[in-house]
Amino acid sequence: MPGPLDGYRILDFTRYQQGPYATVLLSDLGAEIWKVEPPGGDPGRGSDLAEDGFSRYFEAHDRGKRSIVLNLRDPSAVEAALRMAERCDGVIDNYRPGVMDRLGLSYEALHARNPRIVSVSASAFGAVGPQAGEPGYDVIGQATGGVMALQALEEQGRHAEPRTLPGGFADQVGAMQACIAMLAGLIAAKDSGQGQQVDVSLLGSQIALQGVYFTGFLQDGLQPHMRRRRMPTFTFYQASDGRWLVIGVVDAKNWRALCELMDHPEWESDDRFATAPARQRHSSELESLLETCFATADRETWLQRLREADIPSAPVNSYEDVAASEQVWANGYLAEIPDPRYGTRRVTGLPWQFSATPGAVQGRAPELNSDADSILSACGYSLEQIAELRASGALAQ
Repeated sequence: MPGPLDGYRILDFTRYQQGPYATVLLSDLGAEIWKVEPPGGDPGRGSDLAEDGFSRYFEAHDRGKRSIVLNLRDPSAVEAALRMAERCDGVIDNYRPGVMDRLGLSYEALHARNPRIVSVSASAFGAVGPQAGEPGYDVIGQATGGVMALQALEEQGRHAEPRTLPGGFADQVGAMQACIAMLAGLIAAKDSGQGQQVDVSLLGSQIALQGVYFTGFLQDGLQPHMRRRRMPTFTFYQASDGRWLVIGVVDAKNWRALCELMDHPEWESDDRFATAPARQRHSSELESLLETCFATADRETWLQRLREADIPSAPVNSYEDVAASEQVWANGYLAEIPDPRYGTRRVTGLPWQFSATPGAVQGRAPELNSDADSILSACGYSLEQIAELRASGALAQ
């Protein structure tokens, strides 16, 4: 199904997650992705392997792409990559700064072959500065960008133990920033006829993710930390059946409705709870009162009552709950694709809805090197030349 990027082509030198998920998003939007893998393939192919060979890691980060394996230590493979770049609108990598230059695939080399090309590099720490050349993965991004310190519980005091977000979150945020960078670069190239080089990083992406917290810190110098509950009327509670729900009460109308629903209209005028700042100062008292109230009925009963009172609320969903949600499927947030290896599979879908160019999941992750011949043919290589590349080892078998 055509998407907003239908007709665009991206040359993908990325591995693992930060870069590969960026090109998954571009693929979902309709771009054709030529994934260049090293001999043996993207190391992500071997991550999270099930007994039947299924890799949730690689499938999530490389679906809908086309694969070619090039030994970029061979000059003829580098030449093939440059010829591929001539036929692409963008190129993306997540090597350390300088690696693409050493391979002979610098922005200058790419630009010389294709002045319109947009080159996005997704690094750990950015293109310049004392840490520019250092290695970094997801956990490094979370640590250096401050998110681990933010996750430390305020209740534990000054030396609270840092906590991580689940594995891959920094990579995923970095991937989204790389996708945004590529989209902006493609728009600029379409308008000006000139490409450019763009750098995004795990470090910068993590700082951007925490914009509201950093804005506060840069003003008052106070390190923010997480609390078990963000605020007593904007958090989770457990119902009598042991299941959890959340409420989102932020304005006076909803607060009044909640007080009435809990059969405690007096809370609205109680000095401890009458305003949002007062509720925050007396959060432990209000949390205790609300915990007692929510424990008097099961979750579905509470959710029905909350909806009838027009109070923002929701169940705390497990993945099983999400996968069973009619709302999720109605909006295409999960989708089904055919897969000759595993039959019809459910996958994550697109988070956007376009009325004219909807886009779609473009298929499963590619078999290693499965598209080498067709990609090289599209770049003007004859069958004899492709055979020579194979014979020399520039094109892996």
